[in-house]
Amino acid sequence: MNRWKIILTINLMFNFIIVFPSAAKVVEYDLTVGYKTVNYTGKDVRAMSLNDSIPGPTLRFRAGDIARIRFHNSMDVPTSVHWHGILLPHRQDGVPYVANPPIAPGETFEFEFPIKQTGTYWFHSHTGLQEQRGVYGSIVITPKGGERIPADKDEVVVLSDWIDENPDEVLRTLKSGSDYYSFKKGTAQSLMGAAREGALMDVFKRSLMRMPPMDISDVAYDRFLANGQPEMTIPALPGETVRLRFINAATATYFYLQFAGGPVQIVAADGKDVQPVDLDRFLMAIAETYDLMVTVPKDGAYELRATAQDGSGHTSIFIGNGKRVLAPNVPKPDLYKMNMPMGKHTMTPNVPKSDLHKMNMSMGEHTMPGMSGMKDGGGMKGMSGMEMAASRPMAPYSKLRSISPSSLPEENPVREVILTLTGDMERYIWSMNGEVISADNVIRIRHGENIRFILINKTMMHHPMHLHGHFFRVINGQGDYAPLKHTVDVPPLATQIIEFEGNEYNDWFFHCHILYHAKAGMARVVSYVDKEIDADLKEIRPKLYIDPWYSWTNGTIQSHMTDGVVVVSNSKNIFSADWEVGWQKVEGTEYDLELAYDRYFNRFFTAFVGGNFTSDYERGILGVRYLLPFNFGSVLRVDTEGEFRVSIGQSLQLTRGLGIFGRFEYDTESKEEWVAGVDYILSKNFSLVGQYHSDYGVGAGLEFRF
Repeated sequence: MNRWKIILTINLMFNFIIVFPSAAKVVEYDLTVGYKTVNYTGKDVRAMSLNDSIPGPTLRFRAGDIARIRFHNSMDVPTSVHWHGILLPHRQDGVPYVANPPIAPGETFEFEFPIKQTGTYWFHSHTGLQEQRGVYGSIVITPKGGERIPADKDEVVVLSDWIDENPDEVLRTLKSGSDYYSFKKGTAQSLMGAAREGALMDVFKRSLMRMPPMDISDVAYDRFLANGQPEMTIPALPGETVRLRFINAATATYFYLQFAGGPVQIVAADGKDVQPVDLDRFLMAIAETYDLMVTVPKDGAYELRATAQDGSGHTSIFIGNGKRVLAPNVPKPDLYKMNMPMGKHTMTPNVPKSDLHKMNMSMGEHTMPGMSGMKDGGGMKGMSGMEMAASRPMAPYSKLRSISPSSLPEENPVREVILTLTGDMERYIWSMNGEVISADNVIRIRHGENIRFILINKTMMHHPMHLHGHFFRVINGQGDYAPLKHTVDVPPLATQIIEFEGNEYNDWFFHCHILYHAKAGMARVVSYVDKEIDADLKEIRPKLYIDPWYSWTNGTIQSHMTDGVVVVSNSKNIFSADWEVGWQKVEGTEYDLELAYDRYFNRFFTAFVGGNFTSDYERGILGVRYLLPFNFGSVLRVDTEGEFRVSIGQSLQLTRGLGIFGRFEYDTESKEEWVAGVDYILSKNFSLVGQYHSDYGVGAGLEFRF
């Protein structure tokens, strides 16, 4: 009898263990976002921090844990946090108006989600430009049985860019069309610079095609940081292996990574293990993560350098002890010879011919030849294309191979979405298919589909595209073993293909991770039509689509006249007030004020209506503005008296600071008027200016920009 009791007891215990397995471990963190004064450049600046640190703390979990994170907002503005690359329930994703309401000042939001993956990830604010001010941190999730490739040391390295200027002012400056940041970092192009580089013909061809001067990064950063410092040291003994978990948390900077001690070995990308690949130097896009393995050489502290893609600076990680050994310099790009579109689009080198054929079938007029010379940064003086490609390589996608098959279920229906990445650098509008984010361009998909995004970059800038809540296959010639990523670089004038299984519900954000591009419109909501949006989100969703307004003024105060313009604009609508007042060579003072509303169609064409108020008359006006070859601006208008006016103008930079400008105007009533002048940049806000005006003669003074 006792024997049967024992057997029954054991059986009940066994069944209890099966039915009620041990509870997952709950790992809790408290994160407080608040203000912090920092000094990276010799100037005190108010930043934002997490737990009084930039970057914020590293959140560590093991696969199978439950994450419980309380996010406290101690600031006087709303905030948010997004868990970048983490697979989690929709309402835990953190994106304001897409997944959650913003976290109001003084409030706390508790996130809780299961940890279903391993690898290196990060988190950051998704509110305004707070990420640029310091609201970001790292996440490390280790497998239960330990890492697939063990290391003696395991270190997190968070890369970032820093500017003392208020990020909101940075975006307003970019919106105004200012070239100041190129001037600040010494990349402003000029005719003298082109002549010095033997690139006048390149500039001529580019102007003929109405292309603006090229640059790689929009912003002139003051510092590049690794774990919040210009340089850091990782003590290690010779022969030790070090796993470096690199996270590019920069706002607008790609980095080239290279180790002075020899090749680095990539063992994971975006948290997913890949078959190890050795590289001397590679390009890391914004928002990506890479796990790198290095072996510490015999003697010295060896530099692993992260060089900004535009060549404006770097940050250093020294590994080891003793005398420092520096990594090689990355050649700076020759911006004058950056390749231009020659009538055909180019594929990234990752896309295999089989996928190329599929794309040609689906895309009609878009022809996709091989790279046809498409190399990042253009030609290097004295370097062949092969040498240049090696010194300034692209992202390493073609070499990344998943450790297990990543193919999608063949039985699923396929949905193909073509997204053209578009933009206007002068007005700083970034878009997809020519439209900024709005309620009218939601990408609608269904659960159970295989979704293929064809990303066609028609701009001259890189775009790191990030999809929330999913991993996608990067089609790179590895067949069933294509790597899984959450962020992919789409190079200038190139195409990337990504595909993923629609295994979620609700709405998820898809956007360029250059923060200023996302805020300027290059984003979409990917919506599963299988489920209605939650009522509380539906009520606040319109705030996601608000098209913000920006204002600025440019003008001159000279000895003989004053002129200028005040602009208030969003992506499609422009209100402006142009003034010209002269008092030299005329009786009394003459004035000409033009008030206009412009409707923006594209970077080449706008139409306007308004009024013209002068010393002699007041009339309504109607007209168009059109960008001509060689970047001549033109205006054609008619007034309510039937008088026509046509004008054409141009400005050219002779040297880094010295420019010339001119304008010719013909009016059927007042006949011709012309202006020619010269200016010299003093600072972001001021230039010296001198000009001749056909009505008011010669004068000089100060040009201002605010």
